[in-house]
Order: sequence, then structure tokens, then C-alpha cells
Amino acid sequence: MIGDSGLVLCLGSGRQETEMGTAKAKPIDKSQVCRRLVQSLQKLYGKSVPASRQESVLDTMLFAVCLEDNRWEQADAGLKRLNASFFDLNEIRVSSVTELERALEGLAQPDWKGVRIRAILRHVFEGTYTFEFEKLRRMTLEQAIKALKKIQELSPFVRDYVLHEILGNHVVCLDNLMLTAARWLGLVSATADINEASESLKTVVRKAEVSEFCHLLKCLSTDPKFVDRLSEPLDRVYTMADVAERIVALQLPKPAPQPVSVGDSQPPSSKGRKNESGKSGTKGSGSKGATGGAEVQKPPKGAGSTEKTEKSAVKKKPATAGKGAATGAKTASGKAAAGSGKAAAAPSKGSSSAGKSAGSKSASGKGRR
Repeated sequence: MIGDSGLVLCLGSGRQETEMGTAKAKPIDKSQVCRRLVQSLQKLYGKSVPASRQESVLDTMLFAVCLEDNRWEQADAGLKRLNASFFDLNEIRVSSVTELERALEGLAQPDWKGVRIRAILRHVFEGTYTFEFEKLRRMTLEQAIKALKKIQELSPFVRDYVLHEILGNHVVCLDNLMLTAARWLGLVSATADINEASESLKTVVRKAEVSEFCHLLKCLSTDPKFVDRLSEPLDRVYTMADVAERIVALQLPKPAPQPVSVGDSQPPSSKGRKNESGKSGTKGSGSKGATGGAEVQKPPKGAGSTEKTEKSAVKKKPATAGKGAATGAKTASGKAAAGSGKAAAAPSKGSSSAGKSAGSKSASGKGRR
């Protein structure tokens, strides 16, 4: 029974481990991740989505140019300002890019927007000699894509926005800022371009939710509070599994940079140490180095002569007692007279005369002996 029960326990534990392994290997529901992201963004920007403008194809294209990398209200105000700055669309078509740039001031990249607006108007006018492009509504998806590709300088965002608004196709419209936000959150790969990211999100965002998803993602990507954070380089690879954590981390205050500690400072270079040692050695070799800047006093002139006299007196020994006495007496009397004469003539040389008198005394003493 023990063996049987042990076998049952082993089988049961193995079954549990198998179930846990299956649960861990279960793929992430990307559609659910996107829906939760929409719910989080609704708390920040609300649930209201701008209604479709219901305008002509040409006006929709011009609005899409203004909407790229800008908020909805900014694009609306920019297009109104453009129409108010010129007499009609034909005047816009023949205007310079600089003039269009001044009218679009306040939008992101107004120079490129002026180039695209003028290219659209020229393409439409040269084809029909009117500013009417409603034939796009009657085209199939492939025909519409081919027709839009013929327009020079047309960006992927403008193309996808027109296909979604005019033809109602299932397209996820992304501009550069929206792509940056999607990469930062982990919705798409960090190396994906706009076309690849749009196709990737198309498979996880339903057609009925595309408008709301794109609007909220644009609100996040153009929010002044998050633009700088979203443009920061990624520290690692993020995936759909990190989206929930990333959106929470984005709303937290940015951590302050850590102050540099004293220990992190770089040690002085070897050149500096060599220069310092060289300077100290130069100072030490001078006359002021050993005494800390004080000058070394020179010995008096008489001191050297006194020492020499004493040494010479000590070295000289009398050959005989008689000669030594006579010689010592003469030497003592002569040096004493010379010393007294020098002392009277130059009082400042007292040390020298004193030394000589001391030498004469020692010599006379030896002579008497």
C-alpha cells in the first residue's frame, strides 16, 4: 500500500507540474492587452472619440497632413488658419513652401506639411483641372492604394488615414510619434517601421476598435507630459507582456539623477604628479628649499681663518725645546702685535682678531712647555 500510495503521489505531482508548465507556456492574448491599454488610456483622456469629419476626399487628405504628429485640435486649427491665409486652393497650389510654412506655423514640421499639401493639390489639379478627387470612393482597396502612391511626398499616415476614413478599411494609422510610443510600450518591435507596426497591430485590434485605439494612442504620443519620456532610448527589449507595467511606469514621476559621489572622481593624472614632484624638486635644490624659504646665513670671514690657524698650530710640533720656546715667543709676539693693529684699524673684524689671538696664546703656551 505504501508503494502504491507513493506511486499515486508521484503521478499526482507529475500531473501538477505538467499543468503548471502548460500554463506558463500559454501565449499572451495580445487583443486583451490592447483592450486593457485602451481602458488605461481612457482614464487619462476620456472615452470620447472625435467623430468622422464627413468631408470631401481632398479636404480629408489635407486634414490628415495637418494631423500627422499633432493633436486633433491642433490639426483642426492649423487647417482653418491655412484656408484663411489664402484666397482659395488654387492660390495655395501656386504658393511657395515658405509661404505655406508661415501659415502652418504652430504645427510639427510645417515645412514638410507645406510640401505635401502643395503636392496633393498639384496632383489632383493636373489630373482633372479641378480640385475634386471623389473618384477615390468608387475604387477598390488595391486601386485606391495605387492611386495614392502616385502622389509625391505622401506619407504612410496620410495614405492609411484616407483609406480608413474614406473607404472604411481595417487600417491602423500610425505616424512617427505614435510609432515611438508603441515601441516604448512594447506593442511592436523596437526595429519595426510604420508599415510593419501597422500590419502587426492590425491583427490584434479589431476593426470596430481601430478609431478609438488610434485616437488614444495619438493622445498619449502627443501629450507634453510624456513626449520626452517616450523618446528616451530603450534599455532592453519590451514585448506585449510588458505593456501593463510600462503604462504604469510612464505615469510615475521620473527618478532624479543620482549625484556623483566623491569616490567616483577621477584620480589626478600621472602628468600632474610628475609636474608637482618636479616643482618641489626644483624648489628644494635652491637656497630656500631646505629652510622653508629662509636664507642661509654665511659664516663670518674670521671663522674660517681661525679654524685654519688652530689646525696649523696643532699640527706643528717643536723639534727641540729651545727652538720651540724661541719660535713660539716670536710667533706669539708677532701675531699679538698684528692682531692688536687689525683690531684698532677694523673693529668689525673682531672675530678674526680674536681667533688669531687665541691661536697665539695656544702657540705661546706650547712654546713655554
